[in-house]
Amino acid sequence: MANLILGFDCGGTKTQVDVVCCDKKQKKVIESFLVNGMNVNSYGEEKVLEHLAEAFDRIGASRLTEVKAIGFGAAGVSNPLTREVFFQGVRNAGCLVEPLLIGDHQAALWGAHADGNGIILIAGTGSVCCGHIHDVNGWTETRCGGYGHLIDDEGSGYTLGRDVLSAVVRAEDGRISPTVMRKAVFEKLKINSIQELIGFVYSKDTGKKEIAALAPILELGVVAEERVALEILQKAADNLAAMVFPVADKLGLSNGPLSFCGSVLKKNARIRTLTTQKIQEKLPEIRICPPQYDAAYGAALAAMQEKLIF
Repeated sequence: MANLILGFDCGGTKTQVDVVCCDKKQKKVIESFLVNGMNVNSYGEEKVLEHLAEAFDRIGASRLTEVKAIGFGAAGVSNPLTREVFFQGVRNAGCLVEPLLIGDHQAALWGAHADGNGIILIAGTGSVCCGHIHDVNGWTETRCGGYGHLIDDEGSGYTLGRDVLSAVVRAEDGRISPTVMRKAVFEKLKINSIQELIGFVYSKDTGKKEIAALAPILELGVVAEERVALEILQKAADNLAAMVFPVADKLGLSNGPLSFCGSVLKKNARIRTLTTQKIQEKLPEIRICPPQYDAAYGAALAAMQEKLIF
């Protein structure tokens, strides 16, 4: 009988599921697929249970009997309701395995460096840096940042989008020079005035994702060499780099591997380059490398470790 491990990367829009077959020689993904998102705060309890059922149906009842561990990487796992929903979903599927719930950043960390030491810097809608090492005392993990868009998440897509909007309204007042980003923001939002812009920002329907969606507009200001855009760019890189230093120091990984994750660092070459330069100024021996695996596989690896499976 095979040893199957399930890894879930529970996103706000989509969830990736990896079915991993493992033995003493290898850990191999034998199937990977997408189902709907599993963020309890976004979808609610009933919808997440439906999406979990969809995933388990896709795996199949016969294979569920071979499952030895399940790992969920998700946001909000400290919320008792979130934990109960995932545990209930597993029970509803008839699976007797008690799942491991870890933060989505932890799943990304495990995926990035497999079961080795390392650090990840994530900049997507939000931002966080975390890392872990393994020694005779087991695993030690630490993190920096990631305290939410209201008080933190510097260098994230949300912060970039917010700073673009800030530049637009300050330019409107004459506090700074006019910016090409104004027209792009208006076109993106299909609005014609600053009053409508303010209405968008403070609408109950506008959340951090809607603000983060404006982040790519920064590139127009950078290409035009506008001072305000260049300052936003540099501030983002400075803040992202600043999260790496305490993590590397606490874990003794100043010459260890560091991976970048998240849409901002993946898609914005300027921020990625500036962040790399800033990090290497202080940590010249750190090794920046691409993630080895995805977060779904990382959740599976963490579950294997928790259950002491190979």
